[in-house]
Amino acid sequence: MGKSDKEAAAPLKSLKGTIQADGDKYTFVSDKDKKSWEVMNPETLKGHEGHHVELKAHVYADKGQIHVMEVKMLKGDSM
Repeated sequence: MGKSDKEAAAPLKSLKGTIQADGDKYTFVSDKDKKSWEVMNPETLKGHEGHHVELKAHVYADKGQIHVMEVKMLKGDSM
């Protein structure tokens, strides 16, 4: 019961944007609205600093945080 409540509060979404790192703190900046999200599990993004990626992540909008489940590099998008 608790797990489904938590998942409902943090839906799994597909997001495109850029990874930024400041020491051990990683943030994801969304292409859509330029919103910056704190990454709850930054170890999943090591090596992707500065890259344009697509994430599948649970979004905790009330906390401004995301929990990354999957990372995919995007090739030469013309924006």
